[in-house]
Amino acid sequence: MAKKIRNKLTDMLELPKEVVLGLPLISIIGSEEISIENYKGIIEYTSERIRINTSCGVLKIEGRNMVLKQITSENMLITGSILKFEYLI
Repeated sequence: MAKKIRNKLTDMLELPKEVVLGLPLISIIGSEEISIENYKGIIEYTSERIRINTSCGVLKIEGRNMVLKQITSENMLITGSILKFEYLI
């Protein structure tokens, strides 16, 4: 119930959902770079598969030669040849 109220409130006030609701913000640049903000943790990390825990579920990224180029407590940057990404809810 509280989630629905917060969702409606952010829509009415035109506030960014990723900030108010803690949703992940994912930016993809071509097939070579993914930036993820507001993640909760890394579940799996190899050069071919990365699984990341978010408030919406697990984000699974598959590719080749993937590297965590930059990582902080709030955002991360993944580079490499990105072939597929999906949410596992």
